[in-house]
Amino acid sequence: MTGLLRRAPLALPLLGVAVALALTTDSFLTGGNLENVLVAAAIVAIPGLAMTLCLAMGEFDLSIGSTVSLAGVVCCSAIIDGVPAPLAMLLALAAGALVGLANGLVVTKLGVTPFIATLATLVIVRGLSLAYTDGHDQIVSSATLKYLVGGRPLGVPMPILLAVVAGALAWWTVNRTRFGRWVCAVGSHREAARVSGLPVDRIRIAVYVLVGMSGGLWGLLISSQLQKGNGQLGLGFELDAITVVVLGGTALLGGRASVLGTVLGAVLIETIRNGLNLLNTPPAYQRISVGLLLVTALALLALRRTPAPAPAVREVTA
Repeated sequence: MTGLLRRAPLALPLLGVAVALALTTDSFLTGGNLENVLVAAAIVAIPGLAMTLCLAMGEFDLSIGSTVSLAGVVCCSAIIDGVPAPLAMLLALAAGALVGLANGLVVTKLGVTPFIATLATLVIVRGLSLAYTDGHDQIVSSATLKYLVGGRPLGVPMPILLAVVAGALAWWTVNRTRFGRWVCAVGSHREAARVSGLPVDRIRIAVYVLVGMSGGLWGLLISSQLQKGNGQLGLGFELDAITVVVLGGTALLGGRASVLGTVLGAVLIETIRNGLNLLNTPPAYQRISVGLLLVTALALLALRRTPAPAPAVREVTA
């Protein structure tokens, strides 16, 4: 039991929140509501898993929320222009990958810090999304796009199935592949990894491309739900993606990744949001709750890193 809690420290808080909501609301434990929680958690967990690699590398990507809007705009605009939906969805993923590639090149080749580089990309990509649509909704009616969220292969909602596949791939990458070990090595000590002969720049670029593609898929899922693309979609989503990773225990300074922790972090956040909805809490307070969770997680990480005080040395006199 102790080993399980060490690997999944969010299990107890998640259980506590679930019990509290079960006691204070009548509909939390209904099958439909629990499925809604898992679907929402799956949609957040997918980009969170890519962000897990980024944080394990000691970096982060603030532009993922803007990538959500760009991907939705690209996909829906292409469908409106007569492009087949599957191809439009591939174009959206390619747009996300290009954003990630741009971030990776700016960070590695120009030496711009990730915070500044991805903050600039956040603004630029958001502007591109708004300019491309002239600020208007790109409304579609596509059964193929709708299947991303509404489909139920084998009776399982598609977002949950996608999250399971993404989680399995992320776990395998982190724990069983050379690339996963390289990512954590770069996060532990970048210069030492470079001296050891690791292709540090290529690793960093690859991770940013993965984050960009995950942002593209996130945008497709949101556009699938709403059946529209809009330059305003994805506002603040970067906070969600980073929060689920930090809550899950991935080291903010790099060197360690927790795939299971990220998944549980997504479930915890969406459980809290769902509970606040059931309790008729205004949306503004839901954003506040996510911010408070992030601050709490960062505080706990800081406490873990604080070294124990050295024992006092008594002076011995002859």
